[in-house]
Amino acid sequence: MSVRTGLVLLAAAVCLAFAWLAKDILLVGFLGILIGVVFSFPVGWLSRIMPRGVAVLLVLLILGGGVAAMAAFVAPSISQQVNDLQETGPKALKSARRWLRDRGEAGQKMQEAAGKAANKPGEVAAPALIGAVSGLTTIILVIVLGAFVVSDPETYRKGMRSLVPKNDESIFDGAWERVGSGLRRWVGGILVSMTIMGALAAAGLALAGVHDWLLLGALTFFGTFVPYVGAVASAIPGLLVAATQSPKHLLFALLVYVGVHLVEGYLVQPLIMKRAVEVKPAVLLIWAGIMGAIFKLEGVIVATPLLVCIQVLTDYLWVERSLGKPPA
Repeated sequence: MSVRTGLVLLAAAVCLAFAWLAKDILLVGFLGILIGVVFSFPVGWLSRIMPRGVAVLLVLLILGGGVAAMAAFVAPSISQQVNDLQETGPKALKSARRWLRDRGEAGQKMQEAAGKAANKPGEVAAPALIGAVSGLTTIILVIVLGAFVVSDPETYRKGMRSLVPKNDESIFDGAWERVGSGLRRWVGGILVSMTIMGALAAAGLALAGVHDWLLLGALTFFGTFVPYVGAVASAIPGLLVAATQSPKHLLFALLVYVGVHLVEGYLVQPLIMKRAVEVKPAVLLIWAGIMGAIFKLEGVIVATPLLVCIQVLTDYLWVERSLGKPPA
C-alpha cells in the first residue's frame, strides 16, 4: 500500500512539473476553449439551419470580415493621430528639456539618461516587433483552436470521459455539464456587459466632443472583459486624447468614465453578472494577482473564467458530493 501511495505521489509530482513547464501552452489551450464557448452561441444558432462545420466557417468569415472592416475604419484615425503626434511631439520634447534644465543637476542626469535611451531605438524596436508577431500568432492559434473545439465538442468530451473509471462516469458527466453551463452563462453575461459599457462610453465621449470616441468606446468594450484592471487601462487613452484637446474636454471625459463605471457597479453587475455567475470581488482580486504573477498579462485576462470553472467544480465535487452540503 505504501509503495502504491508513493508511486501515486511521484506521478502527481511529475504531472505538476510538466504542467509548470508547459504552463504557457496550457494557458493557450484554455483560451482556445474559452473562444470555443464564445463561438458556441452563433454556431449553435446557425447549426439549426446548416451543417455545424459550415456554421463554424461562416462565423470565422464574419469574424475576419469584421476585423478587416474595423481596421479599415480605424486606420485613418490612427494615421491622423500619428500626424498630430509628429506635430506636437517636438514641442513637448522642447518643453520637457526646458523643465529638466530648470531642475539643475538632477534634471541634467535625467536628460543624459533619456538621450542614451533615445540613441538605442533598435534595442527597443526589435523586442517590440518580436512581441507583436508572437502575440498575433498566439491570437490566430487560439481562434483556430476554438474553431476546432466548437466544431465537434462531443468528440472531446467522449475522449476525456474515456479516461475516467466507469464508476465515476456519472460524476464526470455532471462536472462537465456544470462547468460548460457556468462558462456559457459567464460568457453571455460578460458579452452583454461589454456591449453596454462600450456603447455608453462611446455615446458619452461623443456628446462630450472627444475625438475618436468610437475607437475609445471599442477600447472600453474590450477592457470590460478584465474586471477592475481593464476598466482603468481602457480609460487612460480616452483621458489622454481629451487632455490634448482642452482641460474642459478632460473633465468631461473623466466624468463620462466615472459615470460609465458607476453604471457598471450599481446596475450591470447586480442585474446581469450576478445572475450569470457570481464571483466575489475580494476573491477575484487575489486570484487575478496570483494569475498575473504566474502568467503576466495573459493570466489576468483568463483569471475570471478560470476562477468560474474552479468555483463550479469546488461547489459540485467538494461541497455537494464530499461534504453533502448545498453550495454557499
